[in-house]
Amino acid sequence: SNPTAPTLLGSYDTPGWAYGVTVVGTKAYVADSYYGLQIIDITDPSMPTLLGSYDTPNNARGVTVKGTTAYVADSILGLVIIDISNPTAPTLLGSYDTPGWAYGVTVVGTTAYVADGYYGLQIIDISNPTAPRLLGSYDTTVDARDVTVVGTTAYMANISGLEIIDISNPTTPALLGYYDTPGNAYGATVVGTTAYVATFNFGLEIIDISNPTTPALLSYYDTPDRAWSVTVVGTTAYVADANSGLQIIDISDPTTPALLGSYDTPSGAQSVTVVGTTAYMASGGGLRIIDISNPTTPALLGHHGTPIIAYGVAVVGTTAYVASHTSGLQIVDISDCPPSPPCPADLNNDNTLDFFDISFFLTAFGNQDPIADFTQDGTFDFFDISTFLTAFTTGCP
Repeated sequence: SNPTAPTLLGSYDTPGWAYGVTVVGTKAYVADSYYGLQIIDITDPSMPTLLGSYDTPNNARGVTVKGTTAYVADSILGLVIIDISNPTAPTLLGSYDTPGWAYGVTVVGTTAYVADGYYGLQIIDISNPTAPRLLGSYDTTVDARDVTVVGTTAYMANISGLEIIDISNPTTPALLGYYDTPGNAYGATVVGTTAYVATFNFGLEIIDISNPTTPALLSYYDTPDRAWSVTVVGTTAYVADANSGLQIIDISDPTTPALLGSYDTPSGAQSVTVVGTTAYMASGGGLRIIDISNPTTPALLGHHGTPIIAYGVAVVGTTAYVASHTSGLQIVDISDCPPSPPCPADLNNDNTLDFFDISFFLTAFGNQDPIADFTQDGTFDFFDISTFLTAFTTGCP
């Protein structure tokens, strides 16, 4: 094998701009801007083929898939709900025209939470997908781009900071607390009682949310360029830092974060996905695969150049699925860039199977987090629990 050269298995040039991709089983679901939802058969990754598409009314920016239903954040037309039970002929189930610009959607149970630009958080009842209805809303004063839901709390990253919203009664969501970050908050990751926020020109901010009414800065790490997104695994934060690439930060003591190492990608890093000891970076130069087994000296394993900027990447097994703007979906064989031996039940990636992995799974399962979908069928049921317990009992290689 040649670990410096991951190879293109196949590609499908969607008609629009691919902003995001979700992979479930043998299908890839692409949010394709003004061409809506594109459903691509990836059974044979060397020959991806279009199964079907649904042209949403406006600009598809994000897609979430649950079972046989796709939920699309469709910019100024809000939430669009699509029946994908027959992927060759997806059909509209229903829609809800939010007042703002829908950038992203998170689905928990029968409720959709939409980050709706200058109209903040829109909470929509989707128990009857043919007639979605507004439960409640919280009108942020600035542009909301991202929403994370944990239990009865929503965390919203917007251009002026982090808003923490009580959604225990979804008909009357209420502000619990607010932290004004110095830079635009483009993404937030919540782990326990701590929020990690990518704040563009001001790097990584670490915020104590143990008392959500008074969130407090624990510390910050000022990355060299512009922090677009952050992924947290265990005691390490991985920041996609535009032209400074990947920044790996030790957060074992959140009051004194320290740089472990960095890998300087030649062009703008947009997002990062971490699997085991490997980081997959979507950037202006395409997909970069980085060995992080020794975080003090991250090393390039391989690079696949996409024709245009890569916005996001999903990794399933030995295949990476890259959303590449006007070049659509790129499918990349990453088997020549071997990650550490898989240990699927080690959910907190500390190389030990223990109570914390079980707790992690139960929390993720309760929140319908895709990491708990162990059967990768888009649903959360007994079979996911059974598969996790089998993997836990089997142990790590």
